[in-house]
Amino acid sequence: MSFRYERPETLAQATALLAAGDARVLAGGTDLMIALHAPPQPAVLVDVKRIPELGGISWTKDGALSIGACVQVQRIAEDARIREVFPALAEGAEAIGSLQIRSRATIAGNLANASPCMDTAPPLLVLGASLRILGRKGERTAPLSDFFVGVKQTALAPEELVTAVTLPKPAPGLRSAFDKIKRVWGHDLALVNAAAAHDPGSRTLRVAVGSCAITPVLVPALAGVGASADARETGERLAALALEHIRPIDDIRASAEYRREMTALLCRRLAARLFGGAGRRS
Repeated sequence: MSFRYERPETLAQATALLAAGDARVLAGGTDLMIALHAPPQPAVLVDVKRIPELGGISWTKDGALSIGACVQVQRIAEDARIREVFPALAEGAEAIGSLQIRSRATIAGNLANASPCMDTAPPLLVLGASLRILGRKGERTAPLSDFFVGVKQTALAPEELVTAVTLPKPAPGLRSAFDKIKRVWGHDLALVNAAAAHDPGSRTLRVAVGSCAITPVLVPALAGVGASADARETGERLAALALEHIRPIDDIRASAEYRREMTALLCRRLAARLFGGAGRRS
């Protein structure tokens, strides 16, 4: 490895290093350090963990959530308020790797790595997450639904970095859940994962499916779903809608046909949890 290592202490220093070109951002490093063993290697590695603004979790007075880019996913999994208000996000964070990986991996790093099987993307998509992004042209906010453009590809410009993940104030009575199918019991990548969120006020149910196509898929909302909806019927409706919008792929880990079947299964499981059927968690 022949790159230069820099450890800026401010966002201005970090963006200046990125703007100089041929640089990569280091946060948790759980994916990046493996990738650096193969070409092409960057000229500069920009370690952003020392920047204070990137390390906090904060809530606004009305209940919106901001998670700094360098917050480790284990902190999210363990945070009592996140588990209460946005359980799908806590569950997705907890599903990533082992405790050791979660204690290093960061929320923004998991998203910016853009692996199709990332476990944080489906929960954040159904919860309406946005990203705060900083570059040489200033700061911008972008919906997460526009962020993923391909396998390991995002809408970030080379000189930009994610500074925070934000979630809007939850609707009254909002419920959410996450689930995944993996090859073996224990720590493994998802063959298919999914998250769902139900807003009883608007009577809508949203699902997002990951590890199925080259990017996570946010399915259009299923309408007419009240708080007392039948779990079995709702699960079937949600599965049918999801299957209309996913484009599953064949790869070394699973076939497209298997992914279609598991997507439908996850939709049924999530509906059962959210609407009081078997498998619902407190």
